[in-house]
Amino acid sequence: MRTTKAHARGIYATALQYLADGQGPAEPRHLMRALDTAIHRRHAGADSRDRKALRHLALDGLGDWRSAETIDDLSARLREGAREGLDLADMPGKRHAAVAAGIWFHGAYSSRRTVADQPTPRGLSFDGRPWLYLWTDDPAARNPVVLRAAFAA
Repeated sequence: MRTTKAHARGIYATALQYLADGQGPAEPRHLMRALDTAIHRRHAGADSRDRKALRHLALDGLGDWRSAETIDDLSARLREGAREGLDLADMPGKRHAAVAAGIWFHGAYSSRRTVADQPTPRGLSFDGRPWLYLWTDDPAARNPVVLRAAFAA
């Protein structure tokens, strides 16, 4: 398996779902448990060598993660790594298909077309990606224009 930055961004985004919130001290076990759970969720078919390569890639991409004092600091660092290269301000005004493709190739999130009066999905998508909601101008159109975008968490 060839690991890329998109793999690391996806692992960060999924690991956020498994990292508990709080002001408690951040310990390496918190990060390792969240990363390992995210890797197993997103890359279930990977062998142990590939999982180890993904873990090293994710840790190298976080920089000096040991300087995070609280779990919330660690979550902020993971969130920043997951959202790197994905700008929500660029999405409004573009067609849904183009925006959804950009989100997919970014590697961290799954796009979800939402309707104003209907509930939005929670948790993770089928392949382990957190949701990024897209509101469009016409819910019945095949390829509507995106009005706004927001992260699920």
